[in-house]
This record gives sequence, structure tokens and C-alpha cells, in this order.
Amino acid sequence: MNRREWLKSMSTLAVGAVAAPSLLAVFDAFAASQKPGAAPRFFNPAQGSLIAGVVDIVIPRTDTPGAVDAGVPAFIDSMFKDVYTKNEKERYLTSLVAFDKAGGKPFLQLDESQRKALVTRLHAEAIAEPLDAKIPPAADFVLMTKKLTMLGFFMSEPGCTQVLQYVAIPGGFKADIPLSQAGNGKAWAVETELKI
Repeated sequence: MNRREWLKSMSTLAVGAVAAPSLLAVFDAFAASQKPGAAPRFFNPAQGSLIAGVVDIVIPRTDTPGAVDAGVPAFIDSMFKDVYTKNEKERYLTSLVAFDKAGGKPFLQLDESQRKALVTRLHAEAIAEPLDAKIPPAADFVLMTKKLTMLGFFMSEPGCTQVLQYVAIPGGFKADIPLSQAGNGKAWAVETELKI
């Protein structure tokens, strides 16, 4: 082994040592979210219901299971209980309170069309802001919840196997095959990185 190979191996090992605890925490959070009927450990029941309502708007049940079916609200709860820093937790809770007031009355008291309209409006506000601008708290809540919903859903079994293509042990290379044999346009389940 020459010096360059050794340095490359050591740098890979160092990155793995830094990233491994975070990755393990994400996997633990997902495993906790799969326990049916588990009570929230970080959020109170009202906050958990509000988050579940937003999660259901982000990825609703259609011909495939939705984010609530995949256990995403429990995943988000576990992420905040076990992974995020105190500042990130405070930011999310402050944004949650602002979001709950943004519709004129509490989110859970709005009807379904009002809830969807509120989430859609705040999401549009969040993504319209320049990258270096501070996002208003209510819109920040929607954006953070959407990111966590996408992460939790596409790490779940329904997200990986029913929405994305997934092959536990991929087969050989097949060139020039019809789209129907290549997943009908579904994306492949891949590793993702979440920045909140």
C-alpha cells in the first residue's frame, strides 16, 4: 500500500467515524416509528396530531400508502427526541406555534381544504425566499416538516418498495429493454442527505 492509498483509506475511515452516529440515529428513529400505537416521546399529543395532519398533506394516501401509513409522524418525533440539537428543537417548536396561528384559528380546527390551502401557501412562501434570507417561522415549519416527511417516507418500506423501485439483490445488466421492464418510470431507492 502506498502513501496515497493509505491517506485515502484513513480519510474514508475518519468520515465514516463522524457520519456513523448520525446515520445510526436516523435508522433508530425509523425503527421506532414502525412500532404501531407508539405514543410521542418528544411532542405532546396535540403537537403530534398537528404534525400528522401536515405530513398527511405532504404525502397523502393514494393508490400507495401515505406518509402517515408509513409511520412518518413517529419518525419525526424520534428524530427530534434522539437526533436534533437543542437549538434545532427550539426552532422547530417555535415554528410549529407560529404555524398553528397562521390560519386564523388552530390548524386542527380548520377543514381539510383550509388546511391544504394553508400548507400550500406557506410552502410557496418558503421556497420563494432567496437562499440566504430568513424564512418566516410558519413557512419554516412547513419546509422543515416536508423535508422530514420525505426522508422518513422514502426510508420506509412502503416508500422504498411501493413508490420507488427496490431490488434487494440487483441482477445483471440488461441493455435496451422496454420501460415496462425497467420500473415504469419509477425512481430507484437511494441514500439521501437531509439538511434542516
